[in-house]
Amino acid sequence: MKSRQGDRVEEIFKRLNIDKLPFKISPQRLNELGMDIAEDLIKTFKGINLTSDLRWCLSTVKKAKVFTVIYQANERGLPIYKEEIAKKLTEYSYKTIATIIDEGINKGYYVPLEPYESLKNKTYDKKVKNIRPSIELISSFYNWNIERIAMVASIIKKYK
Repeated sequence: MKSRQGDRVEEIFKRLNIDKLPFKISPQRLNELGMDIAEDLIKTFKGINLTSDLRWCLSTVKKAKVFTVIYQANERGLPIYKEEIAKKLTEYSYKTIATIIDEGINKGYYVPLEPYESLKNKTYDKKVKNIRPSIELISSFYNWNIERIAMVASIIKKYK
């Protein structure tokens, strides 16, 4: 006769998309995997706090969304302005977006820069500032994600 806990594990296991995992897992190891995932999440949250720039940029959902838009524009070499960010994040007011960006600039986490050379042929309003993440913020973001990738890789290796 199965225990109630065993029944719960089986029921949970049936609801999981285990076919998406890069390894096979049995219901008997599900709890172990869950503990590894929780430990990974704890380390991920701790990693955010290692640098003040990353901690500030990811401290709220609003700031994280603003950071993501700015970061993606930077990586694609595209100009990004307060107005453009507000258009992309319609759930927030322009004033909210502008306040977050201004605070980030004051803290040195965001820097106003001209668009990349390849985009200089286009004419832009010189009063409007193109926003970029600072070098320190980009480095912090990469390092945090490298740690996350390494942790997930070690979990995958454990179960292969």
